[in-house]
Amino acid sequence: MIKIVILIILFFAAAEDIKKMEVGYIYPTSILILSFVNFFLKPYMSLKFYLFNSLLVFAVLFLFWLLGGIGGGDVKVLTTLSFYAGFKIWVILLFSSIIFLVYSLILRKFKTRLPFIPAVAIGTLVSLFF
Repeated sequence: MIKIVILIILFFAAAEDIKKMEVGYIYPTSILILSFVNFFLKPYMSLKFYLFNSLLVFAVLFLFWLLGGIGGGDVKVLTTLSFYAGFKIWVILLFSSIIFLVYSLILRKFKTRLPFIPAVAIGTLVSLFF
């Protein structure tokens, strides 16, 4: 059930990213709250692992943000998504990057800015049910 709600949140975030090229704070905040609810529902999950993994995801994405590769909203959404997905966030990032590459090739827009959250939403959908 939480999976479906997170996917809905991601698709709303994707729509906002397409429309405005930015993502509001409500989306990463909602994903973070659902992630902590998930921790309480599944007490066997290691909070330390998820925190370390999320810190690692943030560090990698922050470097991409500094280089101008992705936006700040992408970093926030993916970091909070890593609290829910755990190690699977790396699979989500892989699928999202491939999807982003494909639609940037189709649109042939390499020098213009394209929204990344739609690729994250589709990549999450593919990886969570894969």
